[in-house]
Amino acid sequence: MVKSRRLPMTYRTRMALLIAFPAGLLAAYLALAPVCNPPANGTRVATGRSHPLDAAPGELLVKYRQPMFPIGRRVVNGVVGAREVGEIGDLGVSRVAVEPGLSLEEAARRYGLVPQVEYAEPNVIFRTQMVPNDPFYVGRQQWYYDLVNAPKAWDVETGKAGIIVAILDTGLDITHPDLKDNVWTNTAEIAGNGIDDDGNGCVDDVHGCNFAESGIACTGAQAGPNSDIADDNGHGSFVAGVAAAKGNTAAGVTGMAPNATIMPVKVLDCEGAGTALAATQGILYAAKNGARVLNMSFGTDEDSLTLRAAIAEAHDRYGVVIVAATGNSGEAVVAFPARDERVIAVSAADHKNASSKASFSNWGPEVTVTAPGVDITSTLPTKFCGPGWYCVSGQPYALGSGTSFSAPLVAGAVALILSKGPPMSPDAVKSRLTSTAVDLPDGSYPGWDGAGRIQIDLALEGKSYQVGVSGIVRN
Repeated sequence: MVKSRRLPMTYRTRMALLIAFPAGLLAAYLALAPVCNPPANGTRVATGRSHPLDAAPGELLVKYRQPMFPIGRRVVNGVVGAREVGEIGDLGVSRVAVEPGLSLEEAARRYGLVPQVEYAEPNVIFRTQMVPNDPFYVGRQQWYYDLVNAPKAWDVETGKAGIIVAILDTGLDITHPDLKDNVWTNTAEIAGNGIDDDGNGCVDDVHGCNFAESGIACTGAQAGPNSDIADDNGHGSFVAGVAAAKGNTAAGVTGMAPNATIMPVKVLDCEGAGTALAATQGILYAAKNGARVLNMSFGTDEDSLTLRAAIAEAHDRYGVVIVAATGNSGEAVVAFPARDERVIAVSAADHKNASSKASFSNWGPEVTVTAPGVDITSTLPTKFCGPGWYCVSGQPYALGSGTSFSAPLVAGAVALILSKGPPMSPDAVKSRLTSTAVDLPDGSYPGWDGAGRIQIDLALEGKSYQVGVSGIVRN
């Protein structure tokens, strides 16, 4: 009997690769060893940074140019030194955990050597754009509506239940008296049966879905996706109230679109932080489940190609109007995702000097419009009253400041425009807002207000301001 000779592991591995995959992948595998070769594709972890990378530890998001079988991804991950822990099938993106001891920079460099890989980037973290403020006077709770001409707009349109505003945030208190009647219901899902009845990837999501990671500080939190959309921070409930708290109830507050529907999509944890992966999943969920408007009151200095792809999908394919906050560091840089070209980026105007930039508001050429962002009053579960939130005594309402709260004013305005009709594309809505905004003085911050402060009554009428020889006239 002739004994078979055992081949070296490296040779058997390479032969398996050659049989199973194109020669290009094998060449990439062999090229991983020389560290002197620069990556040919997208390596999204910069070195020599001016500030620490704010991202999920040891994780990368890897995008393939074309769909790849799971076994192919396993081989690539194994060679790089990582393992797949999740994926976003719609975008062809894998979430991978890098082996201990291997830096994100080196792992991304290795992925960049594989021709089939379009990019590898960190799973960056986004944070709420809120600035706590002083206690407010009840008689001036919602002073800002007059500035944007909301009362005139409400004579024309107060929002329709068929216009769904997705609030991507820390969750929602669906029992709040000013929110409960406007909460979205997924009629395709049967509550409590433990089955994903509509096949959308979230079990029992009768009122929304939770994609947030389970942070260490968030006691009892379970990593998504799941149906637990309870607000464990307060920020999400506050933002939702600004956009679409129920109006004309003789109590509490009124949202900008008081009869629109709120879809809670939890992507931020109890500390107001969330990953690019969670935000991406939340955007796709909202778009696929009928949201017409999407509000993101969070941001980061970093960028994310994965999140950009989700924004493009929602905007281009599903026709979702996307609104985001510019950021609160008071710098001449618009935070991401607000700076994406498909997004309506909203800066914050002051209260005492309502035609000036709020001191904390970021600005830059990507700003679309501005809205009041100081001393905003909205809905908040009483349990969050205390440090960071200033509440009306004994009531579930509070005062807050930040671009986090100027953004949902615009999201609510968009809901009114879509409710009145006719049907409009996201770009047409954006144009309607900018063409009807009133320009504000720049001061020391060129273009901080974008096209200006929103004027929702004019936006509903379709009238606009023009600059002519004789000055500013209304068409």
